[in-house]
Formats: sequence, C-alpha cells, structure tokens
Amino acid sequence: MTEVQFRSDVTVELVDSMGTEENIVRAARVSTKGSESMESTKNTGLIKYLYREAHGVPFESCTLQFYFEIPVFVSRQIVKHRLSSINEESGRYKEMAPVFYVPDSTRMLQQVGKTGDYKFEKGDPSQFEALKWVLENTAKNSWQNYETLLESGLAKETARMHLPFNIYSSMYFTANLRSVLNFLSLRKDWGDDAVHASKAQHEIALVADKMAEIVKDKYPTVWECFVKSGYQAV
Repeated sequence: MTEVQFRSDVTVELVDSMGTEENIVRAARVSTKGSESMESTKNTGLIKYLYREAHGVPFESCTLQFYFEIPVFVSRQIVKHRLSSINEESGRYKEMAPVFYVPDSTRMLQQVGKTGDYKFEKGDPSQFEALKWVLENTAKNSWQNYETLLESGLAKETARMHLPFNIYSSMYFTANLRSVLNFLSLRKDWGDDAVHASKAQHEIALVADKMAEIVKDKYPTVWECFVKSGYQAV
C-alpha cells in the first residue's frame, strides 16, 4: 500500500494577478473624465472615499488567482463563493494522492451553545487523541480500499466514492478584489473590531489568513479601508 501522509496545514499561493490600486482609480474616474481617466495615477484619498461610500464596482477592476491545497470539506465551502472562477482537480480523471488532513492539538474541538449563539472550546487531550486516531485509521483503511478497487479495474470515478472528506484536493481560485474581500470578511473571525462576528470553520480561516497577507501586501490602501470598515467588503 502507498504510504499515507497527514497534514494539518493549507497551501495558499498567489499564482497571478491583474491590476493595481491605479486600476481602481481609473475605473472610478472614467465616469467623469472619459478617456482622460487613462492618465490617472494612484490616489489614496479617492480609494478611501470609494470604499467609505460603498462604491464597490471599481474594486472589481483587480483580479487575483490563488492556488490552494486544502481538505475536500474546505473546498466544498469555497465553491459557495459564486462570484469566482474555480478549477479543482478531478478524482474522475486522476488518481487521488494519499494525503489527509488531521488537525493539530491547537484546534478547538467543542461547540458550546445553540446554532447562531455558540462558541468553541478546546476540549481535553483525550478528545484530541480520539479524533486523531479515528481520522488516521479511517484514512489508512479507505486508501487501502481505494487502491484495491483501482487494481481490480474499477474506474477512478467509482473507486473514489468512499474516500473521506479530509483528503486533500488542489484548486485554482480566481476572483476580483471585491469578491476576495467578501471572502475574507466571511471566512475569518476578525475579533472585536469586526462589524459582524464570523463563525468561520478553523480550516477555512487558515486559508483566509494566508489570502489576507497577500491582499494586504498588494493593495495596502484597500486593506487599510477594509480594516477601518470593521472588516466589511465594499
């Protein structure tokens, strides 16, 4: 049997991007300057005005493409962000890789409270060890069964049916900056300064953390506006 691997992290890499903060300014100024907008340069004050007054369309002038390696249960959350273009590896056409997600001991395990009004608590070490044992043994057994089905001549699309949701998948996620900000607003708990509390799952928050660092670096004025707005998308 092929060796099964376990990870507790996610991969987020910026593959490509189109547009800078100057593109946002030009897109906004075309409404009043027409072709003269082509000469526009970065204007921090205008960007802040647009964000503050919720003029969101100019922020769609910038596009980012990310590469993700994530557990399948996270990719199923990501596809709900419909204002994006997604291309994910297919278990119909390629043999899956024996890499499975198992959280580390820092992950909160218990949900306390009712739907809409709850918090997460760490739990005790025995719960973590039980979860780890179940996830690892399920992964090893399911992968052995997967290889057995492939060796028997079954198509990949049928052999994969029993694989658990914590197996890793790879994905390209392409979205405009406005949609990326919406993703970040929803998929991380930004703390007491956030206008709206997020109950994002730990694993997709790991994705949001890494995406946020990229956005902050490429669009510093926009990021400043995002933070000042209470982590709301424009």
